[in-house]
Amino acid sequence: MNLFIGNFIEVLEEYHKTIGVDIVISENGKADDSIIEYCERNSISLYLVESKVHFKRVSSSITKCELCIVASFGLLLDNTLLSKIEWVVNIHPGDLLTCRGRHPLPFSIKQGLPFMSITAHIIEDEKIDNGPVVATLSLPIDYNQTYTYNDNKIRANLSFITRLIIFQYKNEGRILTGKLELSNAPYNKRLDGETLSQIIDAKNLLEYSRQSGNHHQNYQIYRMKKC
Repeated sequence: MNLFIGNFIEVLEEYHKTIGVDIVISENGKADDSIIEYCERNSISLYLVESKVHFKRVSSSITKCELCIVASFGLLLDNTLLSKIEWVVNIHPGDLLTCRGRHPLPFSIKQGLPFMSITAHIIEDEKIDNGPVVATLSLPIDYNQTYTYNDNKIRANLSFITRLIIFQYKNEGRILTGKLELSNAPYNKRLDGETLSQIIDAKNLLEYSRQSGNHHQNYQIYRMKKC
């Protein structure tokens, strides 16, 4: 049995069309309509959990699972659930060394970091955003654009990361990882609503950086030369 836990439709679609998904668990109120429609169209069992207690009750019904991919899920996977799954891979839209925890892209922008990232890592225990790394993809943040523009670039690469995970699992019977030293990598403090709104609603991230006093690090745009 294969399990998907999360709210990113891009990951679910790639996962299901490649090796199949039997059960999806999403958060009620956060799951996009596309998740619900996709599960209905493909006869996938969908659970929309409303709380930690509800999630624990749903997960207790799972007996054994080969592969679980987690992507955009706010509730903790406890050791009881993890013990039933052979491989659990989390896709975190941030760098584990600099952007663990919530709001990784807004945090990167607030700090003026040059890159935004996607990190796929193994979940071994109840620690958040922690575990051996399967893959990391980093892209320059375009401060001349909006938050939505950069977020869409991140989401456009979720399918690629998902394919990489599944290729190893399906064709090699293993998932190769590398160990990161994360003992000194802090968790982000949750950004307040006002800061999030300023970042998400900014028409230009460069202007936001100037107004907030958080100057982004230099980057250079290379344009294609006309022949």
